Amino acid sequence: MVDESVYGHRQRLRQRFTDTGFDGFHDYEILELLLTYAIPRVDVKPMSKNILQAFGTLAGVFDAPVSELKQIKGMGEKGAVFLSLIRQVEVRYLASDLPGKSVFDCPEKVKKHLRMLVQGRGMECFGAIFTDQQHRHIATQVLFEGTVDRAVVYPRNLMKRALELDAKGMILFHNHPGGTKHASQEDIVLTKRMEEASQPLDIKLLDHFLVAGTEVLSFKENGWF
Repeated sequence: MVDESVYGHRQRLRQRFTDTGFDGFHDYEILELLLTYAIPRVDVKPMSKNILQAFGTLAGVFDAPVSELKQIKGMGEKGAVFLSLIRQVEVRYLASDLPGKSVFDCPEKVKKHLRMLVQGRGMECFGAIFTDQQHRHIATQVLFEGTVDRAVVYPRNLMKRALELDAKGMILFHNHPGGTKHASQEDIVLTKRMEEASQPLDIKLLDHFLVAGTEVLSFKENGWF
């Protein structure tokens, strides 16, 4: 049996969201509301506060791997997987609105899509957004993954994928897991190499984005490319 006080509290929490969305909610209450759908019959408020304390922010919670979320007392596999789903759903949500649209018509949406895709990864990764002749989105793919400070990138493999997709344009992207908000000299040299490799194939390198923490920085806007 569910404790009536717990049941009543859950219902009131859900009704608040129905009436006003998350207006007036504390961050722990947002986690509490989510966990009511994954963990039955117990008061999840203390657990929600513990989760937030452990990971610092909602972003930290949703970026956390299932293996770490499971360490919170009472969470279990089901609750941890449920919370990890939140971010993955948003990644797919943002990606679903890009195909067929010009990347220059929705630059902030593209940046948010990339931030959600790679933010929180503990290892450096490198990928590309592929576009057609009119700069309309075809696909976004992470192509190389490495260590905490380096991802080995092979221009030939990148160009091969672009040709397979019949892409005419690319936006490169990579992350700095440590949060450094500036392109390294190695990043700049690699961008130049990619531009030189793409020109004979009639593929235009449109930009290169650096994801550092919660920021997505354009090489072009910052004068790095």
